[in-house]
Amino acid sequence: DLLRMSGTYPFFPPLEGSEGPVVTYQGKEVVMMGSNNYLGLTHHPKVLEAAKQAIDQYGTGCTGSRFLNGNLDLHDQLERELAELFGYEQALVFASGFLANVGVIAALGSIPGTVIFSERENHASLIDGTRLARGEVRLFADLADLARQLGTQADWSHALVVSDAVFSMTGRVMDLRRLAELKRKYKFKLYVDDAHGIGVLGPGGRGAVFDQGVRAEVDLLFGTFSKSLASLGGFVCGEARVIDWLRHTTRSLIFTAGLPPASVAAALAALGVMKEEAGELQTKVWANARYWREGLDAIGYCTMGSTTPIVPAMIGSESLAFRVARDLLDLGVFALPVPYPVVPRGQSLIRTSVMPTHTRVYLDRALDAFAQVRKRYDIPEFDPDNLPVADKEDWSWLMPEQTKSATQPAA
Repeated sequence: DLLRMSGTYPFFPPLEGSEGPVVTYQGKEVVMMGSNNYLGLTHHPKVLEAAKQAIDQYGTGCTGSRFLNGNLDLHDQLERELAELFGYEQALVFASGFLANVGVIAALGSIPGTVIFSERENHASLIDGTRLARGEVRLFADLADLARQLGTQADWSHALVVSDAVFSMTGRVMDLRRLAELKRKYKFKLYVDDAHGIGVLGPGGRGAVFDQGVRAEVDLLFGTFSKSLASLGGFVCGEARVIDWLRHTTRSLIFTAGLPPASVAAALAALGVMKEEAGELQTKVWANARYWREGLDAIGYCTMGSTTPIVPAMIGSESLAFRVARDLLDLGVFALPVPYPVVPRGQSLIRTSVMPTHTRVYLDRALDAFAQVRKRYDIPEFDPDNLPVADKEDWSWLMPEQTKSATQPAA
């Protein structure tokens, strides 16, 4: 309510149109700097045409669970192509990435005797999966912490370690090589969420797992279609016997409708484009990422050492982050704030990301807006290795003067 009264509430903005790097908001063209469209394929002609043809052939929806009447030959084809691309025996496609992570982690974590080790910064879908699991769950702050916890016994073959490959808010990349070393030593099973790495990292866009050469140590690989692959849905790749068990066990697959035909076809087409054009698309997105990150650094923002197309701009104060986001939108740039509890209190940021379809004109326009906002507010200079943690947030200064007396309690 306070954010709405102050005019800084940023969530659920009704976008009226999109061309990829720009969107229409309240009749105005705005540079999109907050998308996960890492390869810019949402408007690729092949992707659009495939989705249209699927609607003509299959209709608009599956109207039932894949387990029963909602499975299409398109679903099966997509699973075969994913398994082949990532070098696994089988893949399993879900109606959303969230459903995939929640369902699979909950199912595996409920096998009697299982212990789950989950990275503290993991995506909400992984966290919620561990909450639904009936087995023991332990959090680890970093790989040194994980090693300390694993060191209490020699064999952890009953354990599942779960981690993002690229962390969605900061762009931090997990040291998967070190994680693989720990796996070889302690014999746990490894589940890697590479949602934000597939498409932009690794040879052919195969992701961080392939970029770091640890494919053989990753037992289950998770990815989504809603980032680089320009569609909707999620998938998990693994051994045939494991995937078959999940196919008949995972509640978030069995008890939800199948991924709509247009979405499956769009994902298949995007997968094909990625295979054909990955080199060119990656070259463009990485050039834009460097240009954008260096531009923000030059203005004075802390980008937390990001090495991916996800580039955070640290603000610190939650209330200030909301105000910065509002001013950016007024200046023609769409980039939303990330407050507590998504990040630790006192470490709020503006999450930005680039795509290959951003021209330098668009990026310069966005950098100019960030520079103007930087001059308006006293945004601290942060040390990415020593970020502040606040006990609480003071929102009172954000309130419009006319509402303060009405909303603040009496002394």
